[in-house]
Amino acid sequence: LDDLGFEWSPRSPRDALTTWDERLEELRKYKDTHGDCSVPARQGSLGSWVHAQRSLRKKGKLPEERIKKLDDLGFEWSPRSPRDALTTWDERLEELRKYKDTHGDCSVPARQGSLGSWVHAQRSLRKKGKLPEERIKKLDDLGFE
Repeated sequence: LDDLGFEWSPRSPRDALTTWDERLEELRKYKDTHGDCSVPARQGSLGSWVHAQRSLRKKGKLPEERIKKLDDLGFEWSPRSPRDALTTWDERLEELRKYKDTHGDCSVPARQGSLGSWVHAQRSLRKKGKLPEERIKKLDDLGFE
């Protein structure tokens, strides 16, 4: 049986499943590609996992260590509305760039639709120290105040 590659100590069902840290690494790669951690729930096992993390935190069942790892990655605990789900952070930044080209500044009123809401959210996240450094740099490079 050894010659056939027989596994004498098969992995337990728990080992056969993707570990939490492996899924976190998958999310890190997703963010590198898409610019954010907003994986649609319908996007396979990673989307289901992201949804589960939000749900566990909401119920107070996600350990602080995991919350910190997700926060450090820039995880968004309150996903965007379905209407905005297709707009990535970088797409919204480009929309802000066009606004600045037209208006001369980045002072989008909060009541001015989804861009206004997004600008307000960026200011709030930065003030709370929750906006990732790479996003702060992109906004600063644009002249965002």
